[in-house]
Amino acid sequence: MTHLSENSKRLQEHTTVAFQLQELGNLYNEEPKVYLFHLPSGRTDQDASRSQTAFHQIADFCARSNEESTICILTTPPDVARLQPYLESSLRFQLWVAIKTSTPSINTQDGQLQARHVALLVLTRYQGSLRHTKTRIKYSYCPACGKTTKDYGGKKHLYHEYGTLVSDVWRDVEIDGSGDICPIVDRLCDLFGVEPYTALEVIDLTKCADLVPKPETPAALEQRALFQLPKVVPPSRSQLVNADCLQVLKSMPDNSVDFCFADPPYNLEKKYDGYNDALELREYFAWCDEWLSELARVLKPGRTCAILNIPLWAIRHYQHLASILKYQAWIVWDALGFPVRMIMPSHYSILCFSKGEPRPLPGLHDAERTLLERESLSPLAEFFCSRSSCISERRKNGISDRGELTDLWYDIHRLKHNSRRVDHPCQLPPTLMHRLISLFTNPGEVVLDCFNGAGTSTLTAQQLGRGYIGIELSKQYHELALRRHEELSQGIDPFGKKDTIPTAKNSPVPRLPKQAYQVSKKVLQLDVKRIAQQLGRLPTRAQVAALSKYPIEYFDNYFVSWGEVCAAARTTGMSELPLDKPQETQLALFANDFSQATDYALPVSRTLRTNEASHAKNYMNTGRKVSVTVTDRAKATINGKSYHVVPNPDGGWDVIKSGADRASRHFERKSDAVKYGRRVSQNQRSELIIHNADRTIH
Repeated sequence: MTHLSENSKRLQEHTTVAFQLQELGNLYNEEPKVYLFHLPSGRTDQDASRSQTAFHQIADFCARSNEESTICILTTPPDVARLQPYLESSLRFQLWVAIKTSTPSINTQDGQLQARHVALLVLTRYQGSLRHTKTRIKYSYCPACGKTTKDYGGKKHLYHEYGTLVSDVWRDVEIDGSGDICPIVDRLCDLFGVEPYTALEVIDLTKCADLVPKPETPAALEQRALFQLPKVVPPSRSQLVNADCLQVLKSMPDNSVDFCFADPPYNLEKKYDGYNDALELREYFAWCDEWLSELARVLKPGRTCAILNIPLWAIRHYQHLASILKYQAWIVWDALGFPVRMIMPSHYSILCFSKGEPRPLPGLHDAERTLLERESLSPLAEFFCSRSSCISERRKNGISDRGELTDLWYDIHRLKHNSRRVDHPCQLPPTLMHRLISLFTNPGEVVLDCFNGAGTSTLTAQQLGRGYIGIELSKQYHELALRRHEELSQGIDPFGKKDTIPTAKNSPVPRLPKQAYQVSKKVLQLDVKRIAQQLGRLPTRAQVAALSKYPIEYFDNYFVSWGEVCAAARTTGMSELPLDKPQETQLALFANDFSQATDYALPVSRTLRTNEASHAKNYMNTGRKVSVTVTDRAKATINGKSYHVVPNPDGGWDVIKSGADRASRHFERKSDAVKYGRRVSQNQRSELIIHNADRTIH
């Protein structure tokens, strides 16, 4: 099992196979239940578009279910997008979960992205938040270094030992082509194991005659060819325009752009400059339909329009786009969301529609590509980590860590560090735009972004040798994009680290002023955890002031809330290594008695764990005069190579290859060795050598 649900009263599963939708009438039950509708695999947009009668029947059954019921529907993305409007009058949308498939979920044409995920739509008859257990997903581990796929760095004390909270993208389980959904049923039985539910009713519609996919009609194929007729207008020169997007789009000629991209305001009350992000919904979508129609008009035949949004809004965009363009792909960007809810919001949808029949995707079809394009189109294989030390080892050992590009993107992370952000509340990572532009365009073609913001789309287009048109309403963001393009023209990386702190913020949580910490936040949080264990509950501010060995001002000034102060006390803390991996196998040397040792070598690829560091300290405290000597003459007994070592602040050891510094060094104080080690031992992996000497590091 790859999940763990806390306090779950596991549901009993019952499956009914329905060959006709009329059979749903036999399943009515007055008890509150969790229902899972399993529709046939491979259903396309055309299948969904002709299923109005079937959708009405499903919607009628859902509307008559108990008012406490939860409804789950497992099918393809086009099906969900077409079905959702039939359900919204009686059901509340809660989640769209993207689930990985081991085989294509929809048969796509050659030269197009493989569809490798299905949709689990979760709705409720009741209003309010979704009722479910607190469920964690087991950590995944890098097949090369054995550590967790994600590098949790100095925040391991804030995470649970088993895994992270479940998100709305499930890649730890998958569905195969046989239609076996046991892993999904198993998870739902635990996830919804709360009152008032006792059963999961699986309604198997995979053999339902009304829903089984049908071959595409000749009329539809004939209609596609008609879209190849419009005259193509030569692209205009690259430009950034400070104006309303509708005003500019309406002035552009038909069929003049090779790739249209939009990451519009989501109407979630973000604090944009010069734009109200809190419109009434009807007004918001009427505005969206207007600029979507203009994008469709200026798009060249066979080219792609890609729209990024949250899943619920993407469903609404789908309704309009499907009436004027042809569905091409539903890309799921697993953006590794921050745990703001018990089900983390990680799923961002990238809707791809083409004008008529899509051309073979340039990024998959054309062999001649630049290094940047090749890297953008070659995703990191699943579960490999991004630690620089591990990447170096993989390259040195010839380990292939590249995977296949499908419509499930998990290797591109959102911008989290202020050093890489500018003054715009919602910035996309350049790696996302590098991939989209490399995939859908050729060099020299024109990219249009009608919400250009700080210029990520147009900057990446320039880096990739594409023409660009960036439209931005805000003068502030427009001028910021102009400056960044100027930097790029001067050879400066516009996406590089900056010393400045941006003022714009994509969160209501206030940003703390830059300050020098007298004690690290980790130390303070662990001290609060100690106090909580002493009291048997989370401490109040007054209790921390009385029981902590640190001034209460540290807790007031270093954290944005008392919840952050107590974060470590709420969980167990985690290790980067699997829980079931015996520690003695990590460093076999510590099974030996080396109290009499005078010189020994230790293979190591990480900081020593607490018990290992303690063992090393015991040796240091035997009364023998011991020091760590860093010298280019120190010889290890393993592989006959020279290595250096210095103590680190955790009581373990940092290891340095001998080539890192040729000068011999001896340290009177441990702090000096630590400083030296920080400077020269970053990301190095080697052996540990402790030598007897005539100096002791205190």
